[in-house]
Amino acid sequence: MNPTDEIIFIGLPGPTHHYGGLSSDNVASSTNRGSVSSPKEAALQVLGLMRLLLSLGVKVAVLPPQLRPHMPLLRLHFSGSEEEMIREAVVKAPALLEKASSASAMWVANAATVSPSVDTADGKLHLTAANLFTNLHRRIEAEDTFTVLSAIFAGVPDAVVHPPLSAAAGLHDEGAANHMRLSPGHGEKGLHVFVFGASGSARDPESARQSLSASRAVQQQHRLPQEEVLFVRQNAEVINEGVFHNDVIAVSNADVLLVHELAFEHGHSALQDIDEAYARLHPGRELIVLVVEDEQLTVDEAVHTYFFNSQIISLPNGRMALIAPVEAQALYEGKAAELMEQICADEGNPLDEVHFVDLRQSMRNGGGPACLRLRVAMTQIQQEALAATVRVLVDEALLEELEAAIYRYYPESITAETLGNPAIYHASLQVMEAFGQIMRLNLLQGGSAPA
Repeated sequence: MNPTDEIIFIGLPGPTHHYGGLSSDNVASSTNRGSVSSPKEAALQVLGLMRLLLSLGVKVAVLPPQLRPHMPLLRLHFSGSEEEMIREAVVKAPALLEKASSASAMWVANAATVSPSVDTADGKLHLTAANLFTNLHRRIEAEDTFTVLSAIFAGVPDAVVHPPLSAAAGLHDEGAANHMRLSPGHGEKGLHVFVFGASGSARDPESARQSLSASRAVQQQHRLPQEEVLFVRQNAEVINEGVFHNDVIAVSNADVLLVHELAFEHGHSALQDIDEAYARLHPGRELIVLVVEDEQLTVDEAVHTYFFNSQIISLPNGRMALIAPVEAQALYEGKAAELMEQICADEGNPLDEVHFVDLRQSMRNGGGPACLRLRVAMTQIQQEALAATVRVLVDEALLEELEAAIYRYYPESITAETLGNPAIYHASLQVMEAFGQIMRLNLLQGGSAPA
């Protein structure tokens, strides 16, 4: 017997967390451009999310931040020492420095796409690091993400970490933010729903991030049988309204899909396709599809409250809970929060409770609870191997050590102008060294475990 559990990897914000408004199609990111951020508060809020999940009986792991500013990017434009390049960049190319300093690797829903071993033809756990080609500040994450995931899973049996797909081949991949896995339980076969916005046709919105070709390439890499896979096109109109990823308008967990009626190109017909594909994979097992109609919550309201960018988690008692941002309570007179409460009060679905969390620092940059997590279903043997090689599985002791490093090294506040201070870079170096020692990862030497 080798039971499977879902491990929720949560991304930690780095010490250069700032509001650069770097994603023009992200409403919150654009709205808050130039405001003052607090990297320390951002990181502590994410630790609070981890503590909540632990208290609910969820298995949690942590993914570290990446070193910023990203020196390989600056070195393409400037020369000299790190300090000299930073000082020159802040004068000659401040916008480039903002991109090089982005802490967006915290949103690990974009880190990779994951297929557990129960689904794959070769019986292996597959992870493909996303290339995040659409935006430069995210594109620079891809190789470091691949490196650190490779280090984390190096000792895990039957785990394969694939490098980012080649964007030169037109494969634009945004990771799990455009992927849903539906199954009766985390240890049973899943239906992989790949959601794309671009297929090379005239209908493709200019701001579409995920290509159909990339989704097909991930399917092939992960050796997912055709009967376990469905490709669904995003609604071009909602992409243009700020739905830059599928997880802004749909969220799933196990056999529950919570989705806006306008999420997909063919609306309710697409939902029927998902339901029928699930029924073929699991005859006699019901997929619970909870459809939010536009009159209940408009797309604009969903985008601003991040209603669908909540997490749905499985509880030890077999029921489920929603983890939602506090903005759902505050905006539109609490309309989104009220709808969540109604869903949880309905005995016809397994959602029983909703927990509102303060992630304002992340939310102001356009990332809600679901953006911060990468879901990895792992067997007991794989979990034991992970715990034996690196220290990423979260307990209170680990949280306290991370918290101490955050209090010691993270800046209280940052603006775009602050990024030109080389002291911020040195703080980042100290953070990476401290986190690396805590997590048994050499984060300053490509992520490999220290000797």
